[in-house]
Amino acid sequence: MEGFNRQSRQSIYFDISYVIAREWPGDAMRRLEFQKSLAEKKLDFCQVTTGQRDMTLVRVEQSPLQVKTASLGPQVSGIWVISENPVYALELFGKEADAACEAYRQTWPGEPVQILQCSARIRHLYSCQEHAFKYLWEDRLGQKPEDFHYLGKRPVLGGGLRLVMPPVKEDTEPIQIEIKIESFFRESKKMFIETFFLWPKPVLLAENAKFDNQSRLKTVEKYAAEDVCRFLLQNES
Repeated sequence: MEGFNRQSRQSIYFDISYVIAREWPGDAMRRLEFQKSLAEKKLDFCQVTTGQRDMTLVRVEQSPLQVKTASLGPQVSGIWVISENPVYALELFGKEADAACEAYRQTWPGEPVQILQCSARIRHLYSCQEHAFKYLWEDRLGQKPEDFHYLGKRPVLGGGLRLVMPPVKEDTEPIQIEIKIESFFRESKKMFIETFFLWPKPVLLAENAKFDNQSRLKTVEKYAAEDVCRFLLQNES
């Protein structure tokens, strides 16, 4: 039996965001128009927080959702779509991200949009037979528990790995990848895995073109479910 159960995957977090070369015109009327456009696309929010240079909308019921727009500096703004502890699949989150980005384009229309960078993040939990850090440290990495005695003979409650990989020549579009693999402190037999993709190459989005949420999210999900799991299961018999 596998010490790490890849079939037990549970999605606990989705997000996708864009940094855009555009001033954030956050006047009161535009904010109301953005809320109206979101509502027309069946995205209703129970909480709205506005600052001088940002706006955050939060939905608690159904599947949790957060949409944020903000100024990041002179002539630079951003939009974030986040679901923490989602109760739906990634595909439905992608559709809601599409709706939020379409509402953004409708509220702040105009010339083609210069996307400076895009990022997407997915977090999963997996079940392990024993303590998740024991599996990672001893079974996967082949290390000994007594090695921690050098740190003062204190018990180790958990830990993990962080991997950062730059874009490579083989990428059709440059991608930086970051992976966090660690024991989940609230449940010691759970493995927490965060997969983060950053697309750093600027892209010019035509006036009528849509944000590419679905494809990007599926790319991250596929890498997390296949490549990362193969990395963790290398030493399984």
